Amino acid sequence: MEQLKQIHSQMIVLGLVHFTYVTSRILAFSAISDGGNLVYAQLIFDKISDPTIFNWNIMIRGYSRSSEPEKGLRLFGRMRASGVQLNMHTFPFTIKACTTLLSVMQVHGQVVKYGFDLDVYVVSSMITSYSNCKKVELARRVFDGSVNRNIVSWTSLISGYCACGLVDEARKIFDEMPERNVVSWSAMISGYVQNDCSESALELFRQLRAKPKLNPNRSLLVSVLNACAGLGASEEGKWVHSYIEKHKMEYGVELGTALIDFYTKCGSIESAREVFDEVPIKDVMAWSAMIMGLAVNGHSDAALDLFGKMEKSEAKPNEVTFIGVLTACNHGGLVDKGWECFELMRKVYHIPPALEHYGCMVDLLGRAGQIEEAKRLIDSMPMKPDGVMWGALLNGCMMHKNLVLGEEVGRCLIELEPQHSGRYVLLANIYASLGKWEDVMSVRKMMRERRVAVAPGCSFIEINGCVHRFFADDKSHAQSQEVYKMLDELNPDRYLYSQRVLVQTS
Repeated sequence: MEQLKQIHSQMIVLGLVHFTYVTSRILAFSAISDGGNLVYAQLIFDKISDPTIFNWNIMIRGYSRSSEPEKGLRLFGRMRASGVQLNMHTFPFTIKACTTLLSVMQVHGQVVKYGFDLDVYVVSSMITSYSNCKKVELARRVFDGSVNRNIVSWTSLISGYCACGLVDEARKIFDEMPERNVVSWSAMISGYVQNDCSESALELFRQLRAKPKLNPNRSLLVSVLNACAGLGASEEGKWVHSYIEKHKMEYGVELGTALIDFYTKCGSIESAREVFDEVPIKDVMAWSAMIMGLAVNGHSDAALDLFGKMEKSEAKPNEVTFIGVLTACNHGGLVDKGWECFELMRKVYHIPPALEHYGCMVDLLGRAGQIEEAKRLIDSMPMKPDGVMWGALLNGCMMHKNLVLGEEVGRCLIELEPQHSGRYVLLANIYASLGKWEDVMSVRKMMRERRVAVAPGCSFIEINGCVHRFFADDKSHAQSQEVYKMLDELNPDRYLYSQRVLVQTS
């Protein structure tokens, strides 16, 4: 912007600003470029005596991408009042500026009035906006009423269904598409990942790999890496990494961060660190991912050391960074360091602690046996504690045999999360430790009356690039007999133990 202002000044001196094209170029840079300034753009726009349709559209587009999109809608109203002839570019920008369902519907009326309801890009924008308002049925109505459909409108509807959690409906649309491009595949795969259907995401990705004419883009690869991280599918993730290397794709922040997250969640800290070191420009996301990865893998000192290096870099820590830092203190049992970082976050970086930060501190204090201190911290919070936080305190009570407070916390948890089976089990264990067998039976009775379902435990294992999922006492796998036979060889007392548990439970 400083360079642009110097050029603008020279143009004013030379009288070139009277030429529409010249002023429009300055306006466009100020309004929509990454290094622009909307305030400056508005000053320029207000001095134009007779703005062109290009000028109006550029300003609406700029505000639609800003933190004040409603100003774009107000400009659209002024534009209509001025009598400027609208064109096909006006409505996609205006629709994007809508933040409420009412505003979307009002602009939709204008779309029909001016006869742009047949334009595929306008239709796609309407579908996206209705979906963002969680009104996917209205998005589908727009789609069904469209005569001209292209890949963009089909893909917009798929993204809309995924945004509302309706992945099965999205998949039906995907399968019905007359043709698909890499963006369509990316929308469906990322939708699966966003809705915790990582296995389906990888299955669809394997189908894409069988189509040599479609090369995965960066966005798609990020989604696939997120799926691999969630499942621990190391071979699939390594294939993605080799693909990136083979095609000489620059990591960039988003792709590099996804690789770091994948490797740390698979326990490959050395590989994660190699990627981190190769990311050319590290933003707060990349630093935070590496710090968190080190922390959750037990490398507390390395995580804190990296945080120290981050403080000396140009990247400024944010709330996510401090979750990683506090997690490192938690895993390392570093109570004093935890308090130091907690205060650093508040007083130096002026980041107000969220529930997650308080939760890290409560867990750290609880594990260290400072139960009363953890309880005081909860009582001092400006927000209401959630089940995760009470659960952390309860875990500390169980570890350090503070059963009196544990009973109080356990009852609180059950009322807070009445359908969480684990809460009942912990409270029953506390009562059993206190010898209150009638209360144990009362808790079990309460579970039956409230019809609390016990979620089975689940494990993953990867064999030859294929991820297999196993639930507790699961016999659905094709090789379940071989699995249990091997398990019995590894642990011959397993059968006797399971029978003893069955007797005790009955």
